[in-house]
Amino acid sequence: MNMKRLIHGVLHFSVCLLALGACAMAQSQPAPTQKPNELVVGKLIYVESMPDGLDQWIVDFLRRWGKYKITSNPEGVDLVIEPVNPGQDLRLETRAGIAQPKGSDRPHLPISRGKRNEPLPSSISVMSWVSSQSVWQAEILDRKPKKEEADLPAGPKTKIFTHALTSDQIAQKVVAKLREYEEGLEKSGGGKN
Repeated sequence: MNMKRLIHGVLHFSVCLLALGACAMAQSQPAPTQKPNELVVGKLIYVESMPDGLDQWIVDFLRRWGKYKITSNPEGVDLVIEPVNPGQDLRLETRAGIAQPKGSDRPHLPISRGKRNEPLPSSISVMSWVSSQSVWQAEILDRKPKKEEADLPAGPKTKIFTHALTSDQIAQKVVAKLREYEEGLEKSGGGKN
């Protein structure tokens, strides 16, 4: 009986030592570091096509900022700026037995300064090309801001009010909000998520 107690005591002591050793090793290892936000560390960006030349204006304002290198090839970039059109459906018509987008055979009229030829996207997202996750999104609202919405700070999801604005003015607001958010991330510790 004494021998059984002795073996049981030694086993219990050994298990306690192993548990204590595992705890000590876990505490001595550095905590996992947070991954920096891709807006901060990204260098190469691609801008998808958007209505009324909005994409070209965004490219122009991104070049003026100078933070990212803009490319025309979407492969292997760090970030992609893309329009989001949730309610847009493709309307087709049949001509000579072939389905084609409705109105595609009509000549395009020059874009007037105040009116839009095509509806703007409901939002614009900056996506990580690698993970396909949104890292920033701006909701495009065709209205004036309410009093409480006048000076909303830039964040990972923001609102941009575009009532009576032209494509260049909208692009300028989009890039300004993106820049404000990215610079805030840099100031607050390197943009850790």
